Amino acid sequence: MPLLPTREALNNLFVYTLFIFSSFSIAGTEASIVLLYLLGIYGLLKTRSWPRMENPLLWMILLFTAFTVVNGMLGEYGIDPWESLRSNWRLMLPFVLIPLLEQVDEKKLLMFFFSFLALFALYGFIQYFTGVDWLRPEEASLATPYLAAGEESGVFHAKGNYSHHLTFGGVMLICSAMSLSLVFCRDWWMGDRLFYILTSGLIMISAVASLGRSIWLGLVVVLFVLLVRISPRLMLGAAILFALLVGYLFMQYGSGSLSESRLETRLDIVRHRLLSGFNMNANRDRLLMWEGAVEGIQDHFWLGIGHAMDAEVMESYRERITAETGHRFTNPASAGVHNIYLQTWLNYGLTGLAAYLGIWIVFFSQALSGLKSTEPYDFSNCILWGVVAGLTGFMTAGIFENNFRDAEVQTILLMGISLVHCQIRKAQRPAMKRFRFN
Repeated sequence: MPLLPTREALNNLFVYTLFIFSSFSIAGTEASIVLLYLLGIYGLLKTRSWPRMENPLLWMILLFTAFTVVNGMLGEYGIDPWESLRSNWRLMLPFVLIPLLEQVDEKKLLMFFFSFLALFALYGFIQYFTGVDWLRPEEASLATPYLAAGEESGVFHAKGNYSHHLTFGGVMLICSAMSLSLVFCRDWWMGDRLFYILTSGLIMISAVASLGRSIWLGLVVVLFVLLVRISPRLMLGAAILFALLVGYLFMQYGSGSLSESRLETRLDIVRHRLLSGFNMNANRDRLLMWEGAVEGIQDHFWLGIGHAMDAEVMESYRERITAETGHRFTNPASAGVHNIYLQTWLNYGLTGLAAYLGIWIVFFSQALSGLKSTEPYDFSNCILWGVVAGLTGFMTAGIFENNFRDAEVQTILLMGISLVHCQIRKAQRPAMKRFRFN
C-alpha cells in the first residue's frame, strides 16, 4: 500500500476543505485555495500538458485581471502590479476547481457544505438576539448592535464568524438561492428534501438577520428568479404584491411614521430599517459617496485611479463635498463608494468595468444555454437555477455595496461558477458521446 495519499485523494480533500472553510473561515479558505493552486501546478508539470482554455468565461476572467494590473501601471499613480493582483488572485480558482469537481460526489459535497453553513447561519441568528461572538476572545469581540435602535435594544447585526454583517449577509444571500433551488430537486429522498427545506429557511432567515438592506433587496430578487422557474404567473403576482408593499412603505414614510415611531419591538426595528431606505437624509452618506465617485471617474475615465488608492485619492473629493454641503462622512475614504460598478470603474477605468461586466454577461449566457441541456428539476438543473438566482441577487445588492471586494463573497461566487460549469460539462457529455457514435 502507498504510504502517501494520491494526488486524486489530495484533490478531493482540499475541495472538501475549501467548501467547509468557506462557511466560516477566510484563513482556512485561502489556505485551501493556495493548496489547490499548488496541486494544479504540480499536475501540469507532471503531465506536461496545458489546461483546457476553450472556455470564454476563463478568458474573460483573465482579461479583467490583466486590466486591473495594466491600467494601474499605466495610470496616473503608477500602481505596483503586485498590489493589484492581491485582491484578484482568487479569480483563478475556477481554472483548477472545475475539473476537480468532476471527480467528487457533488451531492455529498454540497450536503457537507450546507450542513456547516446552516450551523453558522444558526450562529448568526443567535447573534441577532444576543450579540455573542463565541469564536473570538471577549476583548476582540466584533458584536455590532443596531445603533438606530440604541445599544441597549438587544438587537444586533448577524455576522457569523465574519468581521462584517454585509459579508455574512452576502454569503448567505448567494447560498440561500442555491439551497432553496435544491429543495425542488427530483432526485431527493424525503430526508434529503427536508434537509434542504430546513437549511434554506435557516440560511435565508440569517441573511435577513444581518439587517443589510441591500441583502434584503437581493433576497427579493432571488425569490423572483426562482419563481420564474416555477411559474411566470406566480412571479408576476409576487411582483405586484411587492410593488404594493413598497407603495405602502413609501406612504408610511411620507406620513412621518419613521420619525414618530418608537422602536419598542423587533418588528418596529425591522420596519424602521425598511422605511429608512426612503429617507434621503439617512442615505446621504452613500449618495454623496456616489457623487464623489462620479467626479473621480470623470477625472480618471479610461484607466481609473488604481487599486487601493481610494484613501489617498478620494479624500480630496470628499473634502470638497464637505465644504459645499457641510456633510461629514461616517465612513473613511478607504471604505470605497458602496457601489461595486462605480467602484470598479473608479479603480480600474472603463475597460476594467467592461471586463468585469463581461464576466457576468458571459456567465449568464453560458448558464442559460446550459439549462437547455438539463432536465427540469434534476440535480444539474437545480444547481444552474440556484447559482443564476444567487448571482442575480448579488448583482442587485452590488448597487449599494462593494460586495465583490469581500474575499468571502468572491470565493462563494467562484465556487458557484465552478459548480455551474461542472454541470454543463456533465450535461453535454452524453450528447458528445451520441454525436461521436453517430
